[in-house]
Amino acid sequence: MKRKTLVLTATALAASLMAFGAQAGGVSYFHAPVVSAQPEYQTVRTPINREVCWEEQHYERERRSGSSSATPTIVGAIIGGVVGNQFGGGSGNTAATVAGAALGGSIGRDAGRQNRGPDRYHPVTSERCTIQRDYREESRISGYLVTYEHGGQLFTTRTTRHPGDSIRIRVSHTPVP
Repeated sequence: MKRKTLVLTATALAASLMAFGAQAGGVSYFHAPVVSAQPEYQTVRTPINREVCWEEQHYERERRSGSSSATPTIVGAIIGGVVGNQFGGGSGNTAATVAGAALGGSIGRDAGRQNRGPDRYHPVTSERCTIQRDYREESRISGYLVTYEHGGQLFTTRTTRHPGDSIRIRVSHTPVP
């Protein structure tokens, strides 16, 4: 007898809630029991920068002491000017002197470089670095496929969070003409 009263009371409560929902714009809210909540996964790529370094060998020319002396150039210019002054007359003499000095300076510079010997090179090791981008992939839960029961029927929806034991649903009531 108590069980019949309890069922009748529950049925009356449900009917009154539906009637109230119909009067309040035709929408009611309920908590429906969740039957299952299956996680849905999405693969996410995360960039990771890392520095990669290596040693690289190249050659550098040795600097010699005294190689930057201007003495051979100056002596060559003086000798070239004296020799150039021996040619021509008037303004031609001045031009020959200037040309002799320039040519003598160039010869003196080249002679000074030859006297110091051939260029020498020595190996030098340097560290070089670059940034390389790698990616790390991982699966993350992107949502849940939730199956719930309402009115003796099963319904499915997707949610972004796990709903727990029950899910709040909105039921719309529309009169049939």
